Amino acid sequence: MRKRTRKERSEILVRAASERNLAVTAAILVATLVFLGSPARSPLPTGQASGLGGASASVVDLAAGGAAITAPGDGILAADDAATSTVDRGIYYTAYAIKPGDTVGDIAEAFGTSIDGVISFNNIMNTRALRVGQILKIPSMAGILVTAKAGDTVDSLAAAYEVEADGIIEANGLLSPSLPAEKIVFLPDAKLPSFQLREINGDLFHWPVRGYITSRYGWRSDPFTGNRSFHDGIDIGAGLGTIIGAAMEGRVVETGYSSSFGNYVLLSHHSGWMSFYGHMSRIDVKSGQWVNIGQRIGLVGNTGYSTGPHLHFTVFKHGRTTNPTVVLH
Repeated sequence: MRKRTRKERSEILVRAASERNLAVTAAILVATLVFLGSPARSPLPTGQASGLGGASASVVDLAAGGAAITAPGDGILAADDAATSTVDRGIYYTAYAIKPGDTVGDIAEAFGTSIDGVISFNNIMNTRALRVGQILKIPSMAGILVTAKAGDTVDSLAAAYEVEADGIIEANGLLSPSLPAEKIVFLPDAKLPSFQLREINGDLFHWPVRGYITSRYGWRSDPFTGNRSFHDGIDIGAGLGTIIGAAMEGRVVETGYSSSFGNYVLLSHHSGWMSFYGHMSRIDVKSGQWVNIGQRIGLVGNTGYSTGPHLHFTVFKHGRTTNPTVVLH
């Protein structure tokens, strides 16, 4: 059988897109950018994979909302049979459009890759902020992308991420174990640090107490004066004496009493995060003490500027308050 020319393969792609009524432009159909390959980063034909260290893309059929691939060629626009063998020819990614109900975990599982890889390839900072129709690059194998820093070597990265150095060399087509600064390197089977993954997934904090939100984060009418004021946390209504647990592991920075928040506890956590607990009836920790997630730090009360038993809970990131409901799970 005569091998098709690149022009013929491109014409087939365009016809396939038209027949399927795809809601994407021709630009997406040729979004086969090399991720780790040649310095020129020239595009590759859809379905083609570069050699060692290269990564190309296949485009998922978006006609049905971006359904996941279930078999070789199912939902992939390819000019020839090359797409079915790309897994043996280097790292590549598949462009995928998020559909309603998708989660990063579901997408990674459908494509046989890792959550860490999907997050890394797309530089996702908050998985809860992903939107329907957004195009994601799904890597063909588990692993993550990292940017080498000055002094990094294959061996140092392999040790840091607990993966095989030979795998890094092979996946990236490296000729030596040294790495220039700012080089993007794919680490097969590597995972993101646990805390970083929790932060990206919005799973940092556990609910500190069982109850219901009586006042949310943001502007509100003051419960005493009726004046408009900013509420820098959430109020969680609960019975007097209900146990309050540390929302995340960390160290007790301060305990005390104030006219506004009554008995309070302030905890410091990893990566600039802090949490504050107010209106407590009793404090069960001391300044400088380390606490584990869920460990009892006190009891719900009605002390300070309060209209009834509840916990005032505030979350800080580098000294600035943030909506606790975004990071609670």
